[in-house]
Amino acid sequence: MYPPDSILATRKVCTITFVRQPKPAAPDAGRLRFLAAADRVYIQEGYDGATIRAITAEAGTSLARLNRHWTGKQNLFAEVFARHFTPIHNAQNASFDALEARDGDISRVGDILDSFFSPALHGVTGEEKQRFSYQIYCLALTDPSPEARELVAPLVKDVRARLIAKLRLALPQLDEEAFFFACSTVLGAYVYPQINGRRLAEAMGISYDAINWAGAGKRIAMVLEAGLVGPG
Repeated sequence: MYPPDSILATRKVCTITFVRQPKPAAPDAGRLRFLAAADRVYIQEGYDGATIRAITAEAGTSLARLNRHWTGKQNLFAEVFARHFTPIHNAQNASFDALEARDGDISRVGDILDSFFSPALHGVTGEEKQRFSYQIYCLALTDPSPEARELVAPLVKDVRARLIAKLRLALPQLDEEAFFFACSTVLGAYVYPQINGRRLAEAMGISYDAINWAGAGKRIAMVLEAGLVGPG
């Protein structure tokens, strides 16, 4: 005896088709070799000294191979810098998102600054790969080369604008000139410990490596907030 048509129909509806998913494409090993070589040369030589010849020699390959991936030095370093800036800026934006979800448009100055400082300063004591990336980030922020500055400017533009907008809402009592000096102080305090902190620690006779960098963002934010929210 055959099953009724309704059961057959149900069986057809419940049939599952399995589709084999394609494997993700493997990263281009040659491209990664050039990027890693550019990182190493940049840390040693800075932007102007990081020539294409030096990078290809460090990579142990030819200029022709490099030209398969990039049109020149500026095109190469646009990717080099983006690789190191993007994770930090993504973390800063995620912290800002969390603040806005909790507070709405206006947050305490200290919380805004902590959200901006801490994701970057965590790189001081992270794993070796993170510390290496952080070192390139710091060097690129203050690289004197006009071409390097041109590459860095669009990378920092959005997160910097978001920081300034949040501080403007949190500091309505400051006139435009006072607010300019406030932002200059914040961004100076952001860059100096990252670029010159080790030399300052040596001058003060303290160990740079013994500093509690995991909590540095909150401590710097606390010091700055005390000044910024005072009389304008």
